[in-house]
Amino acid sequence: MPPKKKSAPPGRDGQNQRPGQQGQYGANQRPKRDPNKKKVDPLKLRNITYVDYRDIRILERFLNDRGKILPNRITGVSTKYQRKIENSIKHARHLALLPFVAGGLK
Repeated sequence: MPPKKKSAPPGRDGQNQRPGQQGQYGANQRPKRDPNKKKVDPLKLRNITYVDYRDIRILERFLNDRGKILPNRITGVSTKYQRKIENSIKHARHLALLPFVAGGLK
């Protein structure tokens, strides 16, 4: 009589899983974002070529709730326009058009 082979626990190697069933370790994980898919530049979508420090509505989109400037990896803006946005936000803060710190944190 030949010895019995031990089978791997279900879900570890993916061979004993039913199709469409989550593995043991991937049940609570978010699906990964496609690394090849670039974020869309919000300025190019609206055909904005000049970022003005007086246009508060556009500049507020690039601030978080605490008043910090969001990085371009989150907003999807190109590096060139990220620098222009940063300078115009700083200019607007200096002229008191935008807050340095969010109102609730003072």
